[in-house]
Amino acid sequence: MKKTRQKSPLLFGTLLLTASGIIARIAGFFYRIFLSHKISTEAMGLYQLVYPVYGICFSLCCGAVQTAVSRFVAAEYRKKDEGDSRRYLVCGLSLALSLAAAAAFIIYRFAPFLAECVLLEPRAEHLLRILSFSVPLSAVHACICGYYYGISKAQIPAAAQLVEQLVRILTVVAVIHVAETSGKEITAVYAVVGHLAGEAGALFTSLLAFSLRPRRKDGGSSRPARLLWGGLFAMALPLMGNRLILSVLQSLEAIMIPGCLKTYGLSAADALGTYGVLTGMALPFILFPTAITGSLSVMLLPHIAAAQSGGAFDRVNASAGFSIRYSLYIGILFAGLFLRFGERIGPVVFGNQLAGSFLTVLAWLCPFLYVSGTAGSVINGLGDTKTTFFHSAASLAVRLLFVVLLIPRMGIRAYLYGLLASELILTFLHLFFLRKKIELPFSPVYELLRPAASALLSMGISSAWESLPLHEGLPAFLDLAVSGILFAVCFLFFLFVTRREKRISQ
Repeated sequence: MKKTRQKSPLLFGTLLLTASGIIARIAGFFYRIFLSHKISTEAMGLYQLVYPVYGICFSLCCGAVQTAVSRFVAAEYRKKDEGDSRRYLVCGLSLALSLAAAAAFIIYRFAPFLAECVLLEPRAEHLLRILSFSVPLSAVHACICGYYYGISKAQIPAAAQLVEQLVRILTVVAVIHVAETSGKEITAVYAVVGHLAGEAGALFTSLLAFSLRPRRKDGGSSRPARLLWGGLFAMALPLMGNRLILSVLQSLEAIMIPGCLKTYGLSAADALGTYGVLTGMALPFILFPTAITGSLSVMLLPHIAAAQSGGAFDRVNASAGFSIRYSLYIGILFAGLFLRFGERIGPVVFGNQLAGSFLTVLAWLCPFLYVSGTAGSVINGLGDTKTTFFHSAASLAVRLLFVVLLIPRMGIRAYLYGLLASELILTFLHLFFLRKKIELPFSPVYELLRPAASALLSMGISSAWESLPLHEGLPAFLDLAVSGILFAVCFLFFLFVTRREKRISQ
């Protein structure tokens, strides 16, 4: 393992973050199942409705600064300059905390206005006030994780991710148990309290790890702080602007969906309920594989940037090709799973037929969603952040058109079709741009047909299994799990026996 870590920090970091991400996602699924049985779909929709506000704050105060810290720390650490690595972290912390404190104050102070006039839901006021306290915690946690990504130590972010999920789940289970014992109504407030506790747990973990980290001996920094500040701010500012605009567009979309559903003819409660089923039940299943592709994207960006700056263009091509190819495999695997079992997952897991219907439609989203995320990280690693911004903005604009023009006429399915159209456009924009920048070391047609054929064969085998007498009498959840595992094993087997590429060194 030590040799693997030294030879391929990209692969080791990806595997580590993937493992922690999968564990966190699995725990998150059971958490959502528990939550779906404790609060109503309307409360779930209300809980999801406040998250666009948090997303905007995270983009402004945390995400961009984390990326900037990661890149500058990586550069200094490779120069064996521990002093400036830590000073970049301090600069990032001061910037992120200043912005986060201001954002938290605005959310808390103007929660009634934001709830009534922006979210169009007065009941969200208390949720926003609680959520505001998590913004500064997220800022500190994100910067420290950025530092560890920069020095290729993914262990701490992975541990913080697991602690965050564990603390969140235990907190919600505990407070709901106390509330039920006291005879109180279970509302969305308990879920937001869990989110706040999870952020506090992640912050404590990252701070503890950083305080215990031994410092390398070095000659100290010779550059004045203003130069460090200037470089960090120059990189963070455009990223901040890009992410802020995208978050605002995403938030606008989320806020408009319940209103458009009411225009379609649903009551306020049904509109929030439908939105809650989509965002709180169906989409988390669709996004589950991003535990893999998201981890790959996090580690891929600095890896591509370092290879490009060193003139190692063969390594850029190999890493990009490896990442995009396997993101496509994962996308087709999960598309097949959701197409085959989506209608059953909703009732069996959540006790909700609508969630299963959503999963079947959104299954087609998987290959485009995972490939576009990985391709976007490659483009960012090449330094073309403006390109990913314009591509993402175009994709979101398409979704907004579906929301505004078609949801009032077609209902929530118009949004599902909008998701498919926007991700299709985003994927092809990314890949078309990358064709001009790098050479992908594989045949796109062959790498599309091979997993597609594997998925079709796996569907046939899983159907044959379900026709056997042994299949009958199994509990619904166990039956679904066995059929899904059989599908995945068959898919991976067919993919393995039809491979023809040579191993590409990372």
